[in-house]
Amino acid sequence: MQLNSQPVTTSPAFVRISRAIVALTLLVLTSGSAFAQKTDVVRLANGDRFTGEVKGVKKGQLELSTDDAGTIYLEWVKIASVESPRQFDVTAADGRRLFGSLVAGSPGTVIIHEAIEDVSLQTTDVTTIIPIGAGFWKRIDGSLDLGFSYTRSSHIAQTSISSNTVYRVPAFEARVAGSATLTKSGDEGTRDDRGTVQMSYLRFRGPRLFVGSGGGFESNESLGLTLRSQLAGLAGARLVNSNRAQLAVSGGLSGNNEQNVDAGATKNLEGILTFRTSYYAYDHPKTNLDVGFQYYPSLTSWGRQRIQLDASGRREVWSDVFVSVSMFDTFDSRPPSADADRNDVGVVLSFGWTY
Repeated sequence: MQLNSQPVTTSPAFVRISRAIVALTLLVLTSGSAFAQKTDVVRLANGDRFTGEVKGVKKGQLELSTDDAGTIYLEWVKIASVESPRQFDVTAADGRRLFGSLVAGSPGTVIIHEAIEDVSLQTTDVTTIIPIGAGFWKRIDGSLDLGFSYTRSSHIAQTSISSNTVYRVPAFEARVAGSATLTKSGDEGTRDDRGTVQMSYLRFRGPRLFVGSGGGFESNESLGLTLRSQLAGLAGARLVNSNRAQLAVSGGLSGNNEQNVDAGATKNLEGILTFRTSYYAYDHPKTNLDVGFQYYPSLTSWGRQRIQLDASGRREVWSDVFVSVSMFDTFDSRPPSADADRNDVGVVLSFGWTY
């Protein structure tokens, strides 16, 4: 038997489609390899060299993603040079914002390659470096602390929780902070609780100045306060803005509405003076110190003064896990309830997590 073989013909359209699929596949594979490559180079003062992807610089640390060691954090003061072809938003200590790629220069300097000219900065004069197009979560700093204590002889149980979340970009800063201390004492379960939630928005004007607004809610049974709702507007200056510390002062006006334990509701107009400072050190173990001070002289109830002081210190015991000591001092020279205390002070030992 003889078999007649017929040549197999392929339509031109099928050939073109096949070639397009092959080309697209090769393009995806090569582009994936290109994106997988991490070509940024970081050199330390001691001569060590790292290749990876610079995720940014903030609070005195450079975050570098590497293929072999994962994400590592390097102390900014120990960096000799950084080079990357990608585009970054760089903020200097004097408030300047620069946009461009990073070029290696002499040890201890950062060169930003802008469209018109290169700008050279000392590493100590750089406060933040953010990749252009960086996601929302990369711009957030925060912490969460939780503590608990119980004394059997007095049957006093106390739970404390606090959090602080800051979203920062070179143009503005948004902050949400909250804290609560829940106290249960005696066999009858008598309660003495306090809690605060504060929100603020600061818009930076020039190298040092800023304007902003804020609001919050506060409750403190020791001071006879069921709920205080508050809105404020202020202006101020950043006196220190480095990769080791920040310090800002401001002043403005604040209005509030107070719901009291055994007195009628009141509305108040107050002045407001604030002081906030932070210090961070990344020599192991990591250390963070934060102090916030607010002074409210009343304009509608002359002679009444309120003070709020919050301070905390954190020390790292494990990666991103901290032991912290915090204290608060709330003072009201003329509390709405006649029988209420004028001062409430607390010290809390807790464990926390930073993100």
